[in-house]
This record gives sequence, C-alpha cells and structure tokens, in this order.
Amino acid sequence: MSDAALAIRELARAGDKDLFLAALFAPEDRQPHLFALQAFAAELQRIPSLVSEPQIGEIRLQWWADTLEQPEGGQGGHPVAMAIAETIRACGLPLQPLQQMIEGRRFDLYADRMPDMTSLEAHFGETLSALIQLQCLVLDAKAATSATTAAGLAGVALGIARTMLTRAREKLVPQGQTEADVLALARKRLAEARDAAATLPQSLLPAFLPLATADLYLAAAEAGRPQVPQWRRQWRIWRAAKSGKI
Repeated sequence: MSDAALAIRELARAGDKDLFLAALFAPEDRQPHLFALQAFAAELQRIPSLVSEPQIGEIRLQWWADTLEQPEGGQGGHPVAMAIAETIRACGLPLQPLQQMIEGRRFDLYADRMPDMTSLEAHFGETLSALIQLQCLVLDAKAATSATTAAGLAGVALGIARTMLTRAREKLVPQGQTEADVLALARKRLAEARDAAATLPQSLLPAFLPLATADLYLAAAEAGRPQVPQWRRQWRIWRAAKSGKI
C-alpha cells in the first residue's frame, strides 16, 4: 500500500471508527475507495470545529464543491481531494450525492435549531445516507440500485442515534418536539432500515454494518449516558459481519 493510501486509511480511521471497521469486512480491492469516501466525509464533518465563523466554513465547503468538479481533484494536491477524485473515476460515482454531502454540512456551521422533523431527516439523508449509498455503489454498483431505501433509512436512524450523544443534540430537536420524540423517530427508522436491508445482497453488507451499533447509541441517549464504549460497538459490527444480519 502506498504512503498516500495509508494516509487516507488513517484519516478514515480517525474520522469514524465504526465506518472504518465495517470497511475492513469489504473485499480488499474495494477498501481504498471506501476509505476515500470516509475520509471525504470526515473532512466535511470537521469543518465547523475548525472555523471561527460560519462564513469561513462556507468558503471551505465551497472549495470542496468546486474541487469535485475538477479532474484529479484539482491542482492543490490535497490528499483527500486526490483520493476521492480517483474513487469517482474508478467506480464511476455520480457527483450529485457527493455535492449533497457538502450541502448538508452547511447546517452544522450555524447555531439555528432544526426547524422540523422533515428537515431533520433531510439533513441526515444528505450526509450519512448519501455516504452509505455511495459505499454501496463502490461495493456492488449493480446491486446498489436496490439499496436506496435502506440507505436512506439507515442514515437517518444512525445519524440521529449518534448525534444525540453529542452537544449538537441541543439544536437537533425541532421546536415543539422533545428529545424523546426524536429518539422515537430514530427507533422507527432503525426498524424500517433493518427490514429493508434484510433483503439486500450480502455484497452490500459492509455499507450497513455500522447500523448494528445504532441501538447502542439510542439506549445510551435514553439512559443519559455520554458515550458507548468502543469495544461494544466493535463487537456489534463483528457479530453482524459474521452472521450476515444487521
């Protein structure tokens, strides 16, 4: 593995350990492309924590939007930009869901509260659901056409579950709703996602393995615990990978 590929692998691991571990159960030749997508998502997600005001974050997000349109990831030599450009080329990925991932992160730059439940689902649809669907395309492009519904539901369920254990949960709850309402929505989408994923080909399983941790996050949020131990999340992902069931 080249130094560049190792660097992207490490960025993916540092950015989201659940998704990274799940990717290790994918065929070896698919893993670099999964890591590139995960590193791209991690770069977008960390922008709000790196900037002092929203306008600077908007500029960074626009840079990524412009870079996606350029061959070979532009001329700046950014390792993640180059890696995602190669993944787009090698896997024939559409740009639209990648652009949606960028657009979805604009909400994170501001202190505004989520306006309603529909917007809440749309936010995670544009971010985590889009990432899951893109990973499906990397794993098995033909089978991925049947995974749109499952990816959409999985991203909403897992996205809510994980975010409710962070400080961002305060603005995640729409006006007129409670944390219990949001957690109930996540529980509903989790059940629907598992039903939808159960009929998918096993070739797509690595994209959905992180969903096996969702009820751990939800249980922690409901009990007021601040986090889920990494070993428990790893065990759930490993068990799901070996059983073939989320």
